Amino acid sequence: MTHFGLFLVKQGLANPDDIVKALDSQRVQQIPIGKLALEQHLLKINQVFEILNRQSEVDLKFGDIALELGHLSRVQIEQLLADQKNKRKPLGELLVEMGVISQQQLTEALHAYEKSKKAL
Repeated sequence: MTHFGLFLVKQGLANPDDIVKALDSQRVQQIPIGKLALEQHLLKINQVFEILNRQSEVDLKFGDIALELGHLSRVQIEQLLADQKNKRKPLGELLVEMGVISQQQLTEALHAYEKSKKAL
């Protein structure tokens, strides 16, 4: 569970099942790194297929295989992962869409969460 998700549960604004459902939704909607690499012209389609084929044979992440094959550098992979994370819909926004909390509750919770982090 994310830190903000745990905060929402402790505040009684969501239950653990709500958070898990929202995180699952977030994961499903996540843009694959291979697609991002294609969009950014870091990989060609045949390289993506080569990585995916290799991935079906071994238990390694896409980025690890791309690095192993020399198709991407560590810096490029880290940037792709950061881009992937930044394009993800925020947990709170998903909870609003699910009807778990209102937009106003989210705004107030985010403010309280940030305030609690500063207090530490």
